[in-house]
Amino acid sequence: MTQYKTYLVVLVVAAIGSFAITPSVIRLALTWGAVDHPNARKIHQKLMPRMGGLAVYLAFCLPWAGLYLINNPISAAFRDFEKRFLALVIGATAMLILGIYDDIKGANAGKKFIVQVIAAIVLWFGGIRIEDLSGPWGTPIDLDLWGLPITILWIVGVTNAINLLDGIDGLVTGVTAVMAVCLAIINILSGNILLALLTLSLAGACIGFLPYNHSPARIFLGDTGSLTIGMVLGGIGILSLHHEGRQTAGPLLSIPFILFGLPLFDTLRVMIQRLAAGKSMFEADKNHVHHRLLEMGFSQRQAAWTLYAVAAVLGIAAILLSQLEHGRQSVFTLLFAGLGATVYAVWRLVLRSRFLTDEDAPEQG
Repeated sequence: MTQYKTYLVVLVVAAIGSFAITPSVIRLALTWGAVDHPNARKIHQKLMPRMGGLAVYLAFCLPWAGLYLINNPISAAFRDFEKRFLALVIGATAMLILGIYDDIKGANAGKKFIVQVIAAIVLWFGGIRIEDLSGPWGTPIDLDLWGLPITILWIVGVTNAINLLDGIDGLVTGVTAVMAVCLAIINILSGNILLALLTLSLAGACIGFLPYNHSPARIFLGDTGSLTIGMVLGGIGILSLHHEGRQTAGPLLSIPFILFGLPLFDTLRVMIQRLAAGKSMFEADKNHVHHRLLEMGFSQRQAAWTLYAVAAVLGIAAILLSQLEHGRQSVFTLLFAGLGATVYAVWRLVLRSRFLTDEDAPEQG
């Protein structure tokens, strides 16, 4: 019972911290000129402060600072985990600084990518790494020298997926909270106390920020938030699902891709469509799933809550998969993949029937 009280305390402390810090961040963003101007591509109609991720970052770190002030079994275990935690914080701090610069001055995609890769390398050398891959149908394959580039690909991929998902009020904040809670449950069921606390700290920080970010938003996460959250999620995903001594085969080919399915799938779909249209993969557009929901008549609140529900369904599926025996994971994965493909096909049919244009229609004659 004491252990569960600790989980609750970390969640609440992070949430209260984020809620209390955000008004100061709003004033700071306005003072520094970290504001988002409305334009044809943007949904909001007025000047909005950005840089809200600073509040999430500080609140995420807040419960962990307390571990240096107390002496109990959790703080003792944290000493052994400290190197990896500091690597994660360094990576998150790099994204925070990059995001603040981008929210104030603007940074091109090339600069962002370079900093993300460097941060991912820092995480690798800090012990946050992917060293083998397997599916639920086979034994792990030692990646050897491929471990570093695959770790970088995962971390940079998740970071950018979260960044690109940040298109309507409260979407990334709420989806991150849902994914973090589900990841915490996976860690709790696996007995990974520190990792559960880490994910609950992120969830709490997002929950405390959400009242200011939910539609109609008073502040945006900005790249300060979406890049930082993406880096933290990518690192926590590796620690949680690829930890030392794990017994479950193949989490990186099933559980993470289901749990992180919403941002990863949306990003991959948009990137493929941009390439097919001969556009740059980094060119902004209104082709993300939340834009589609808005086109269908959803309000920002309705679109956000719909995607919260999608994230929750994926999270529950990931939790169930993490608890299955080795032999049953492949069956569950295939069934869920089939269900996902069916849902996507129906989604495409609905969009085509609703938004079919003359250009898309078959030629006559």
